[in-house]
Amino acid sequence: MAPNVLIGTGSWGHNFGIDQVRDQMAQLDKLNCREIDSAALYPFTNPGVAETFLGEIGYDGILVDTKAMWFDGGSNTLTVDAVKKSMNESLERLKTDKVNIFYAHGPDHVTPLKEQAAAFDAVYRDGKCARTGVCNFSPESFAEYLKICEKEGYVKPTAFQGQYNLLCRGYETTLFPLLRKHGISFVAYSPLAGGMLTGKVTLSGNNPDALKGTRFEVSKDNLMGMAGRNWYDKPVFHDAIRELDALCKTHGVDITEASMRWVLHHSILDGEKGDGVIIGPRNQRQLDSYAAAIKGGSLPQGLVEGINGLWEKVADAAAPILVY
Repeated sequence: MAPNVLIGTGSWGHNFGIDQVRDQMAQLDKLNCREIDSAALYPFTNPGVAETFLGEIGYDGILVDTKAMWFDGGSNTLTVDAVKKSMNESLERLKTDKVNIFYAHGPDHVTPLKEQAAAFDAVYRDGKCARTGVCNFSPESFAEYLKICEKEGYVKPTAFQGQYNLLCRGYETTLFPLLRKHGISFVAYSPLAGGMLTGKVTLSGNNPDALKGTRFEVSKDNLMGMAGRNWYDKPVFHDAIRELDALCKTHGVDITEASMRWVLHHSILDGEKGDGVIIGPRNQRQLDSYAAAIKGGSLPQGLVEGINGLWEKVADAAAPILVY
C-alpha cells in the first residue's frame, strides 16, 4: 500500500504568503492529502509563521503534526521546560489545544536522553498531542531512547521522520528493522532530494541562472540550499542523475515523476504500517507535478531495476546525509 501523503510547510511564509497557502490548502484532495507537517522553526527565515498561517486559515478535518523548536544544533532544545514551552507556543499559533504528532525536530546532544523522553511524555500526558515522534535521530540514539521509555514507563514515539529518497536509502538497513520491531511508522521528507532529483541542478551544469527560485539557488539566505549542496552536489550524485535521466527517457517517464513514483510505489515505505511521505510544492506547477505522480501508479519494471541499481553506486556518498 502506498504511503500517506502529507503537505510540508517549510516554505510557508518564506516563498509565498497566506493567500497562496490558502489556495494550496484548497487543493489537498487533488493530492489525496489529509495531514500537514509543520514545525515551530518553519520557515527557517521567519520561525513560527507557518503555524500562524495554519491557525489563521483553519484546518477542519485535517491532521496537523508539528515539531519542538530546534536551533543552535539542538543544544538544550529538548529539556522538559523547553519542550513544554515550545508545545504551548505552537498550540497558541495553531489556535488549537491538541496536535496529532509532536516531534523532536532533531537531536539534542546536550540534554540527557532520559530528560528528553520525560519531556515528550509530559506533553503527551497533558493531552496536548495524540502521538509523539522524533526526527533525524541516529538509529543508535533512537534505540536507546526507546529503551529508556520502556524502563521508565514513558510514552514511546510512534513516528520517526527522516530524509529518504532514491539517492538516500541508508535507513532501510540501519533503522527500519528497529521501527518495524516496535510498530513505529516512518515519515519521509525530501523525496526529491530537495530538488536534486528533478535533474535541474545536474542537467543545467549547475547554472546559477537556471537555479533561481529553486532549493539549490545560490544565495547566502538560502539555508536549505546550502545544506542540499553539502549533501548532494558531488560528482557521484551528478553521475547518478545523468544515468537516471537516460533511464527515464528510455522508458518515456519524466525524471521528477519517476523519482516520486518510486518512493510511493517501489520503496520500503508502507501505508499499511502508517508510513508517509512529505511533499512541499512551492508553486502550482510543482503541485500539479506531485498530483500526476501520485496518480501515476507503478513504474515499468525495467526502470525500477535501473533505479535500484543506482543505490549501490551512491550509498557510501549518501551516508553523511543522515548524520545530525
